Amino acid sequence: MQLVPAPQNSAGRQLRERKKRRYDVDLDDSDGDHSVQPKRATVRRKASGTPTMRRSRRSGKLATFVNMPLDILHEIFGHLHPYDLLRLTRTTKDFRRILLHKSSLSTWKATFEDLHPFPECPPEMSEPAWANLAFSPHCHYCLASGIRNVEWKFRVRVCSKCAPYQLKVSQYGGTPMDLYRDIPGGFGLPFDDLGEFCLLVPNRSGKRYKRVFLREQLVAFRDVVLSLNDPEAQRSYFQSRRQWIDSLNIHSVNCEAWAHNQADDRNGELNKLRKERREAIIKRLDELGYKKDVQFLKPGELDREAFVSKAQRLTDRVWKNVKPVAIAFMETVRQRRLETEHTNLVRSRKRYAAEFLKNYKNARLPCTEVFPEPPDFCSFEPVQRILKKPVEVTVNVSSFDCLTPVLPDLFKRWRDYVQDGIQNVLLNDMTGSIHVAPDVQRFHPPAPSVLRHQTTLATTIFVCAACNCSSSLGAFHGLPIFGMGIDDLYDEEDEYMDFSEDGFRDIKPLFHPDVMAHPCNTSPRDPSEYLEDCLKARQRFNINRLKIDRQAGKAAACVVQMAGMDPNTATTAEMDQLDPRFKCNECRQFHRVTPPPKSEPSEDGFDEQDEEDDGGDEYDEDTHGPAHYAVLSWRQAVKHQCDRHTRGMDPSDMMAPPEVVQGPQLDMSNLKLLSPNDHLAIEARHKEEELTERVADIWCCALCRDTMQEPDAPLRLTKLKEHLRRVHKLHNPVPNTHYYKHFAAKDLANVSDCVPYLA
Repeated sequence: MQLVPAPQNSAGRQLRERKKRRYDVDLDDSDGDHSVQPKRATVRRKASGTPTMRRSRRSGKLATFVNMPLDILHEIFGHLHPYDLLRLTRTTKDFRRILLHKSSLSTWKATFEDLHPFPECPPEMSEPAWANLAFSPHCHYCLASGIRNVEWKFRVRVCSKCAPYQLKVSQYGGTPMDLYRDIPGGFGLPFDDLGEFCLLVPNRSGKRYKRVFLREQLVAFRDVVLSLNDPEAQRSYFQSRRQWIDSLNIHSVNCEAWAHNQADDRNGELNKLRKERREAIIKRLDELGYKKDVQFLKPGELDREAFVSKAQRLTDRVWKNVKPVAIAFMETVRQRRLETEHTNLVRSRKRYAAEFLKNYKNARLPCTEVFPEPPDFCSFEPVQRILKKPVEVTVNVSSFDCLTPVLPDLFKRWRDYVQDGIQNVLLNDMTGSIHVAPDVQRFHPPAPSVLRHQTTLATTIFVCAACNCSSSLGAFHGLPIFGMGIDDLYDEEDEYMDFSEDGFRDIKPLFHPDVMAHPCNTSPRDPSEYLEDCLKARQRFNINRLKIDRQAGKAAACVVQMAGMDPNTATTAEMDQLDPRFKCNECRQFHRVTPPPKSEPSEDGFDEQDEEDDGGDEYDEDTHGPAHYAVLSWRQAVKHQCDRHTRGMDPSDMMAPPEVVQGPQLDMSNLKLLSPNDHLAIEARHKEEELTERVADIWCCALCRDTMQEPDAPLRLTKLKEHLRRVHKLHNPVPNTHYYKHFAAKDLANVSDCVPYLA
């Protein structure tokens, strides 16, 4: 291999070959100037193969812009925004040389004047530096971009990464020396009070009464003070610093106000862009056939979508990009709209179903059977098929006439369902009353037929947690207490706690079959179950509020046994047919009578009538009337014994162990069975009917049945007639036509006000 000798100089010394830059010549003949401008050529790597021709790089379109006269350039620059002018200085060296020259000062000031009321440039800063602080969103230390927050008192922008090092924070009650602990050179200044130090160095308030300083300003202040050896020069410097700090604070406040106004204006511009974009998108969606779906949206729902909330003008190109996302969103909205419209349609049709049910039930008055409420009726499968017919099918009251032949069978199955629920209440009480022990055999529930028969016994007494809680809670009824509901608050044992010596209970016993029609079984508990705009607020039949009252069952067993019936077999219907009457020898009332005329006193000062022996009827010395005793039906006797003749438990035993707590003690010695032919029993039946007609809340309006105007609960006869007269303009209503007695009237009438007191 032959070596090529290296070049040598005249002395024979071997020289190293230098690499020289190559330049292309770019001639510009457009303006007649044939000056040659050197241009750096692109150095390319040698590649194997056939060499290609090298192309020269084109010069920029604004390459000769700086060659224009300066007065024209400054006139153009004066119409730019300061931030645009600042960015122009960072494009080329020529622009930087022109715009950062002192002759461009008027141009910078002209750009600031267009931003009124922009704060004036501080004397210690140049106009380009002031524009850089106010508009360039970058960190002044690490040049990180996107820094919007400006430290106006320090006149710098600091990012979150540089802030822990560049910003020094003084603790509450600290000293200036604490600020210089990690600064090279230490403190060395004659200051012990942080408050005096804050008047000389720029600072701002921080969190929790702290003060924030800039590191470089602390160093600069320390170096200047330490360089002043003359005390008079230090005092003069401190005085000038105080004046400068005062002006700095005023200027920073103005800058912060301007920044807030700029942010508000920017937000207004962005909101305007979003509004225009939203309107444009809605117009495009209307053209695509989504007008009803857009109207279905809730306020602000569309604005929360990403393709709408972006502050960008909607162009054809942008719409082409977001169109698939918008269509997918509107398809989900359309599906929701159709489901909602179908739900509203079914809900509106329930009004006709309720009217059909009302007509059916009113045609079978008086009430001898329990009927379902509209929510249960509308849940029947045949009714659902009619309610869910297509939109184009007209549904009215007559549309349900086809169900008349099958309604008896539907109602029978519904009554069986209700009966099963009542049996579950009894079964749950049986399983809940068993104390689990190792030697106890597993509980075997009775057969369904046996359980069904037990629910009809006169000794099986139910209570409603809502009704009994309303009587015991008083003003707190209906309020959530400690996050618990009615079912959590009610406890059977609480009803038999003696919290006062003279207080009476108000147990509301429920018997079969009246318990199946108890109003609380269908009263609403959850607003989501309301049938809006069509029915009174009701829910489907629910047994969650029903409980078994074992103490009342013991009282009923004693009453049934006193009537000569077997408590293990006697049903509620058999006791109603027997209709025994009982007299309470301890509960009596005294009715006032006109007192006899007083005789003249005798010579010895005593009334002659006082010496006579009072015989016959018993009189009270205050009322001067005969004693009237409570005469009770068998249902009233059970309630009466539980309310007034059961010695309750001591509240102090609530925290005692169960084995030592003594339960309620029932006393039946006060009760006496009356013979069927006794004048008190005969008179009590007539008196009870009179009180029931006048006092008991057992009457319902047939015209308002299952409608929005229906009263919340059965009313007294006088109030119901007033309702018929005021609402329906009926002055002579007909029973079982315009009004009727509730199916559970016997349980609803079992109140203390309906107990007759006879002498």
